[in-house]
Amino acid sequence: MIGIAVSDNKEWEILLELYNINSEYTEKYIYGSFYRTVFKNNDVIFFKIGKRKVNAAASIQYMIDKFKFEKIILVGTCTLVSDLDYNDIIVPSSVVEYDLTVREVQPLVLEKNIIELSKVSVGNDYVTGLLGTSDKALMIYKDFLKLKDETEIIASDTESAAVAKVCKMNNVDLTIIKGVTDKVFNSEDGFDEQVEVYEENLPVVIKNILENYLTEVIK
Repeated sequence: MIGIAVSDNKEWEILLELYNINSEYTEKYIYGSFYRTVFKNNDVIFFKIGKRKVNAAASIQYMIDKFKFEKIILVGTCTLVSDLDYNDIIVPSSVVEYDLTVREVQPLVLEKNIIELSKVSVGNDYVTGLLGTSDKALMIYKDFLKLKDETEIIASDTESAAVAKVCKMNNVDLTIIKGVTDKVFNSEDGFDEQVEVYEENLPVVIKNILENYLTEVIK
């Protein structure tokens, strides 16, 4: 069985709308909702996970225990760090938590914290590399500069590395597909600007992933 997960309420709403799933037919669990279906001749569970690392890890573990997934596909959004553009699709080769170290005396990324992901074959254009995860969303310019100048992280989110850690512990294959929705602005109104572009790009990114990339990684 395959699990397809999103972490944001708006992402979940877009998924339901795109696949013509009436919310009345979804089922509830303690971290959100899920929907059982058959997708490309596979038994599939679409489900929403909790936001941030602790909630994401807990909900993924709960759903693995409940459905005995062989594979999980995590789709969603991320904030750019490297020279990417809005709406670029990222299929990371590895993930890392970068808020685990003491910044004053340690590098942001320690080799032991990097989790390698299975190689994925996707026909459409995408970027690969190291995806970073932090409980604090990347919205402060000095944090952005630190990541860009001191690490090989290409984008940042708030759940992928936690999901990867749980999947690794349970021997569940994981594929992550993320789309770039926003970036950090170095301006007085930077926070508002970032939220504005995020909300504008989110539906475009999620629709693109679901229509053009998801089917490619379901075997």
